[in-house]
Amino acid sequence: MEGLSKRLGILCAVILTSGIVNHFGPSIPQKERTEEEVAAMLPLKVNNFTAQLANGQYCSYRLDQSNYDVLHPWGIVARAFSNGPEKYEVVAIASRRKESFHDPQTCLTAQGWTLTNQRVSSVETKSRGTVPITLFEMEKGSEKHTALYFLKLTEGYFAEFSTVKTQMLKHKIVHLLKDDEGAFIRIIPEGPSDEDKIKQFASDWIDEAVSTSKGYY
Repeated sequence: MEGLSKRLGILCAVILTSGIVNHFGPSIPQKERTEEEVAAMLPLKVNNFTAQLANGQYCSYRLDQSNYDVLHPWGIVARAFSNGPEKYEVVAIASRRKESFHDPQTCLTAQGWTLTNQRVSSVETKSRGTVPITLFEMEKGSEKHTALYFLKLTEGYFAEFSTVKTQMLKHKIVHLLKDDEGAFIRIIPEGPSDEDKIKQFASDWIDEAVSTSKGYY
């Protein structure tokens, strides 16, 4: 009972603080980014991997309009990286709206994939130290891959959506209703997959993104 009362007290304090800020706090204009700006911050090369772009485009392919209608992002940048037979598809969904940070279970299941063994892990990077990620298995017919995703906000990297939602609420309260921003990053291999290799690619991608985005990612 005491624990429940404490949690209710914290919730009430958050709601009260949010209400006071909303009523008396100044309106803070927020920067809106275009998809082209988002794409310009993301890497085209990752170690020995090169992005294979569509002719005249900043991405390898474009997602259906329905994805934009549901997620309301600034932009969705899909790039396929290849290094000989080894290939990885990276999709970055950039936004400051919490609905953009979605669980891939929904969209991948709709595409006929079965997702299993979802678990939190991490990768070691040169620029950001240990970065939490979520690994999962995806299977459709004879195809089976080990894939991963992670989320980037102002305060750092996160592996789980529940943590991201809490962080976005805290940011909004502390920063006078200013929304946090960042991106959801999903990496899926093409062809046979290896957990160690995809984790190494993710680590290298993060290091490159830190450089190309001048520290934003």
